Amino acid sequence: MQVRVLKKCFVDNALREEGDVFSYNGPRNTNVEPVDGSWDDAVGETTTAVMEAPKRKPGRPKMTKDTDGA
Repeated sequence: MQVRVLKKCFVDNALREEGDVFSYNGPRNTNVEPVDGSWDDAVGETTTAVMEAPKRKPGRPKMTKDTDGA
């Protein structure tokens, strides 16, 4: 799909200037807009996944003034 750059950004391992048109097959991006068609017509992923922060493993608590054993 052909997209146009809305503002200077780094997409597909290249620095893109405002107004540049190039072929893009990645996920939906707010820095570019489709030239012909819409994001719904795109083959790429159109939703953004929210990643959760990794859970802390149980174990000894961090050393503080209260837990230093003195």
